[in-house]
Amino acid sequence: MNSKLNINALTKEYSTNIMVDKIRNGKYDTVSPHSTTLHRHTIFQIVWIYKGDGEHLIEQKKYSFSEGSLFLLAPHYLHQIKYHDVDGFVVSFSDTFLNKTQYKSTLLFYDPQECFIKVLDAEQELLNTEFEHLYHYFKTPNLLEKDIILQNYIHILLTKIKGFKIVNQGVDVITNNHKFKLAEDFISLVRNNFSQEKKIEFYIRKLAVSQRKLNDVICTVTGVPPARFIEQYTLNEAVRLVCFSNYTIKEIAGFVGYFDCSYFTKAFKKHFDKTPTQYRMWYKEK
Repeated sequence: MNSKLNINALTKEYSTNIMVDKIRNGKYDTVSPHSTTLHRHTIFQIVWIYKGDGEHLIEQKKYSFSEGSLFLLAPHYLHQIKYHDVDGFVVSFSDTFLNKTQYKSTLLFYDPQECFIKVLDAEQELLNTEFEHLYHYFKTPNLLEKDIILQNYIHILLTKIKGFKIVNQGVDVITNNHKFKLAEDFISLVRNNFSQEKKIEFYIRKLAVSQRKLNDVICTVTGVPPARFIEQYTLNEAVRLVCFSNYTIKEIAGFVGYFDCSYFTKAFKKHFDKTPTQYRMWYKEK
């Protein structure tokens, strides 16, 4: 029997809620090694390239980057970065690290199609200074109320990134705090339950909101209704397995909660314009 590539083996765990690394001439000044092989994380990451160039594979898309490039990586995004003599920073943090009054991470990070931002030349030096400050306080030992200081600097960075998305990409980022909280909680629930819970009633019950309220907020934030978001999230996990594992299509369908393989194939083709088998062949030939 052929051994199976376990995609969970590609997951890198973090023992802390916050880590800030500086990259100098392509080398990390780090407390733990970073992988340049294909992997994914259980935390959120901001990757800032101030100088240098390279290539970043995120999910199934390759980005060629140069100075002034910003990447937003949500938990479980598969990625692999290759670079030359780059300078920059990698900020890694859990969603629970930020307190509830701050601009949190989920809504900026959830869409893999919007994970790359090219920062305008006029903004690059100032943004790099913010990363320098964050790094300085992270590395300062015995700093009084260190977590609060780091939380505030990440809050500043996320607020700036929100502005970059609005100005540079035309992305309408919702600013109502109550809607923020509801959307974040919904996306977090989907991330943790998508393979077992496909029906919207589960999420309505957990969030203690009406279906109309949830539908209005999720449509505003993501552009699709909650049920469609759950399906998209599930199929995005499925396509990772199709591309980066050697599980059978039937096994993949079961892993993501589709126990009727023909129904899974139909849903997959509707979303990606190819059957899982066709998509796997197409990706390998790219």
